Amino acid sequence: MSAILELRKVSKRFGGVQALQDVSFTLEEGHIHGLVGENGAGKSTLIKILGGVYAKDAGEVLFQGATHQPATPAEAQRSGISVVHQEIPLCPNLTVAQNVFLGHPILKRGGRADWAEMERRTAELFSLIGQTSIDPRRVVGRLSVAEQQLTCIVQALSQQCRLLILDEPTAALTPGEVETLFDVLRKLRAEGTTILFVSHILSEVMEITDRVTVLRNGRHVATTPTAQLTTADVVRMMVGEMGVGHQPSAHARPSSDVVLEVRDLGEARSGLHGVSFELHRQEVLGIAGIQGAGRTELGLCLFGVTPATEGEIRLQGQPVRVTSPRQAIDLGIGYLTEDRRNLGLFWEMNVEQNLVAVIIDRLRRAFGRWDRRAARERGEEAVKGLDIRTAGLHQGIRFLSGGNQQKVLLARWLSADPSILILDEPTRGIDVGSKAEIRRLIRSLVERGVSVILISSDLDELLALSDRVIVMSRRRVSGTLSGSEATRERVMALATAK
Repeated sequence: MSAILELRKVSKRFGGVQALQDVSFTLEEGHIHGLVGENGAGKSTLIKILGGVYAKDAGEVLFQGATHQPATPAEAQRSGISVVHQEIPLCPNLTVAQNVFLGHPILKRGGRADWAEMERRTAELFSLIGQTSIDPRRVVGRLSVAEQQLTCIVQALSQQCRLLILDEPTAALTPGEVETLFDVLRKLRAEGTTILFVSHILSEVMEITDRVTVLRNGRHVATTPTAQLTTADVVRMMVGEMGVGHQPSAHARPSSDVVLEVRDLGEARSGLHGVSFELHRQEVLGIAGIQGAGRTELGLCLFGVTPATEGEIRLQGQPVRVTSPRQAIDLGIGYLTEDRRNLGLFWEMNVEQNLVAVIIDRLRRAFGRWDRRAARERGEEAVKGLDIRTAGLHQGIRFLSGGNQQKVLLARWLSADPSILILDEPTRGIDVGSKAEIRRLIRSLVERGVSVILISSDLDELLALSDRVIVMSRRRVSGTLSGSEATRERVMALATAK
């Protein structure tokens, strides 16, 4: 079997982050090839290089024996490579056939769209993959997620796809829908289509693929026939030999007092369901899981951004219904968002205004007048206490480094005196020194009596800081580990379970 795709020492850097470093491997024509790795391993960057979204910095990519360096996704598609992303890129208000031929319509003489021919050809393509129940005239917004996924595959086939890249294709599918998808992939393989199957669900990777490539920290670890591997082998390659344990957290032990109890929590829109756990006073409770597992959705639900549609939340033993962030703040819950730029900071405001945003109601005098002196004192106290590097309180927040911006957000929540603080990716996108400072701040919060829910894709960080770790998979809790039980291997095994 000849190689249809070959990567030779491919590298890509984003600022100070080396996303890929000298990655080399091949895809055999007519194979289903698995690509796995932890969050941040470089999978998404590699997909985007092959799909024409990013340009590589160094190395060479050969596709069907020729240099592959597309400047756009459209150019990659014309060369025979199609990517089906996890977030399905279809137009919900158009029909199936209109989506399939979007951007490359079949035309009549005179240049008018030949809708009848496109509908006929769409039905023919669905028939080729064994699917005859999807009406080409049906509006895509009325299809199930699985049917939309199949529509994306047919869309790729309509453009003479030779290499089909599927990014987390089963993340939102039921077990029955996964089997339907796998039947389609086997048919495509039998007809000669090469498939790059990117997934965190290792049991599915082991079932459907012929070979598996493992990336770790932007580097190629191994490419091995699937039949020669076990799931445990793949996990070990993903996390490395250092994944057998971690340094225990150095902060005070949590008390036995339960400050937050969640029972069978669910939120219909995000698909969150059956989530149950307890949070103790002065505890750091880690929330682990792969991308799309439901970690952020849980945080947003607890903070009232997307209120729960089922289940129960108890604070200090009393049932509460959190329907808005304002109510959550009043109840003593804070939430540090993972999206600092778009959802955390007020980008057009200065440092002081960002620092006091949560306690603005407390800084008003009689008749609603703004207490400028109190705001300035609070701001100066925060800048000094957290060592925020700024030219002054009136400096625009946009001019601070990422680490100092993050410290401003933490200081904002400290000023509100929360009893529970949800931290979603608190050290993402900041330098090593600032990360260490943020981690020290988290420990100091706990020593002051705050209970912390820590969501992080950095497993080393999560294991080092957490007293217990809840692992999520497919928007539910797949397991809970004590500090002594939690290792990278055990966390990854639970995170990639069906």
